[in-house]
Amino acid sequence: MSTAVQLQEEIQDKTWGALLSGKISEELLLLSDPNGDYYWDKVEEKNIKYFVRQCAAHPWANHFALALICLSDRNLTPQSIMNITSSLNARFRDLFNHFKLSAMEEFLPTHIEQYVTGQILPGHSDRQRQSILTGYNTFMFNLKKWLGTKFNDEKQTALSAYLLPNLPYDNRDFSVRTKAITNAKTKRKEDTSAVTPLLPEIRAEGHLRWNQVSRLREAYRKAIMNVREQRLALPIEFHYDESEYVGERWHFILRDLKGFGQSQGENKRYRDFKDEDCILEFVKAEKLEDGSEGEGLWFLELLRLRLLGNWAPEQVSDERREKIVDYLNHWGYEIEDGGKIPSPFSTRNPGLLVQGFDVTRTAKITNKLLINIEPIYVACTFARFALDIITSSGARINELLQISYDKDCCVVTVDKSVSPPRKNYIFRLIPKGREEPENYYLPEEVFKFMSEILKMLKESYKSDSIPEVEYDVDSRKHLLPPKRYIFQYQSRHVNVITLNAILRFLLHGIVIQSAEGNQVVLKAHLLRHAFATHAVQTEKIPVDIVKTLLHQKDIEVTSYYSAPTAQQVSESINSLHENWISYVDIQKGILRGPEELKELYEDYREKVGTMSKVVGGICTIDSVCPTKMACVGCGAKVPRPEFKEEIAAFYNWADESEKRFEQLGLLLEAKKMKIAKNRAKNELKEIQLIEKSQKDETYAPEIRISSNK
Repeated sequence: MSTAVQLQEEIQDKTWGALLSGKISEELLLLSDPNGDYYWDKVEEKNIKYFVRQCAAHPWANHFALALICLSDRNLTPQSIMNITSSLNARFRDLFNHFKLSAMEEFLPTHIEQYVTGQILPGHSDRQRQSILTGYNTFMFNLKKWLGTKFNDEKQTALSAYLLPNLPYDNRDFSVRTKAITNAKTKRKEDTSAVTPLLPEIRAEGHLRWNQVSRLREAYRKAIMNVREQRLALPIEFHYDESEYVGERWHFILRDLKGFGQSQGENKRYRDFKDEDCILEFVKAEKLEDGSEGEGLWFLELLRLRLLGNWAPEQVSDERREKIVDYLNHWGYEIEDGGKIPSPFSTRNPGLLVQGFDVTRTAKITNKLLINIEPIYVACTFARFALDIITSSGARINELLQISYDKDCCVVTVDKSVSPPRKNYIFRLIPKGREEPENYYLPEEVFKFMSEILKMLKESYKSDSIPEVEYDVDSRKHLLPPKRYIFQYQSRHVNVITLNAILRFLLHGIVIQSAEGNQVVLKAHLLRHAFATHAVQTEKIPVDIVKTLLHQKDIEVTSYYSAPTAQQVSESINSLHENWISYVDIQKGILRGPEELKELYEDYREKVGTMSKVVGGICTIDSVCPTKMACVGCGAKVPRPEFKEEIAAFYNWADESEKRFEQLGLLLEAKKMKIAKNRAKNELKEIQLIEKSQKDETYAPEIRISSNK
């Protein structure tokens, strides 16, 4: 038996051997290092499977196979390899189709040049054109270094047959790279400009939505308990009134999923069942004020279109596909390369957001709005926690995923230099590009909410503790051992794709539009940009301090993150002109959320001791008054709900004064009153956020079982 045949038989027992055999050249399949270890052993299985599915049948299969084992041996992260390979594979497919190429020998550098310069495929973006050069150069740079250090001259010559042709140019030779980068930065800044003024409202909306899902979960559990205690036959109808900020009555049916569609109702006797056998059907929402149709939960349309979880877009009809595409486009979710429908709510973690095969199939067959509440509740709980951390600290997504139920991670320090002593709540996490943990300061409320997650996890595990799981972010795996990570479910760490999906879900449908009128899709990194911009441009925190808060090495990067948006520049210019007339606190451009106001109040209470009561709130300044006692609208004052009437009276006075001055022709004085009105209006909005947060947190609806069906 020949050596080659023996080797072929040997690798058949390996997963990659069975997958790749017959799909690439034998020379590449059997390629090994000086120790006799196969290079394919080092390639991540998911990357091999992608290669087999998407690349192996194309003329460039051997060329990509060599690059794949090279990048893996050079220790690029599996996700980076996947991103580079998938992007370059898509571009090669486009070029080969356009030029009708059938072999690599026909592929020339001029084909790429025509593409990059925009001479062909006019529908492609600058970013797509730039990506082919980036991926191509990454392949070639690593391959040349790798071949030159790993193999002798003879082997290098043999393997050179699988190298991509050299390009007589690079990114710097084309304006498309600069243009793509500039366009990407411009879009990010436009999106940041739209998001930054709404940060407190976005956070408050996230809290309110979590409250709604938490109340629905509690109502679901109470309904099950009532069915058992009263030995009722399923299905049963029930309803409850949501808080005053929703102002609706929500009607549901609790059903037995296993018996759905069969003869159920009054003639059926009670039968014992497991909680997981039950499913909720949303029936209707009606407004409490007049009984008209209400909106219901924010995610109902996603259920109607069956967009939660890992759905199969290729199995939908053309009519439904068109409806889905229109809906997703309306909310800013861009259609991917090749017209593929995006899956913005697709997760990689079992039990998170997915509705389950039986529920989805039954909903499709019966055309009912069915809700599997537990995966939604768990997803929203993690998403709210992440939202609070990002908007309070600017932490990156792979940093907050490091939070563990561990005394080395969760630290509370006490500052005894003030009276009473002040507590600092700190997460110890490893920032990007570092190898040692650093401090991330968070509000006490974030630490407290972590207990909700621990309670949920312990309940799901039916244990007094939570297990250790492997950290599932490729770029940091080598630094982080298995721990009791907070972001985990069903014994698996929550990964980046899942966290972005559940954040999108919690915040879906909030209308945030750029200056061009385009809907902005909220992402973790966009919230980080907004946090930095808010900190520097609104709170006037020095950029070097924000650099520390963001745990960045390069202050130029921080300056880019925190650069003023077009809206802020415009507002600042207007404020400068108005300052010739009267004082305007330009720091009041952004409403502060309830948590921020509480922290500011507590901070100055501890720092100053006694604080002055002023119109509509408490003055926290411990130095010379910057506003010359113009307290309404001052950033140093914390508005208080109990003094709301004072601000309302001030607003009414300013409104009447403005009209009177206009009648008298005193336009400058009228302008002062208009400014005063705007400042009072901002404070009233802030107080409204505080009141909403306080009331909604404590609202506990009573469910009412209507009848048997």
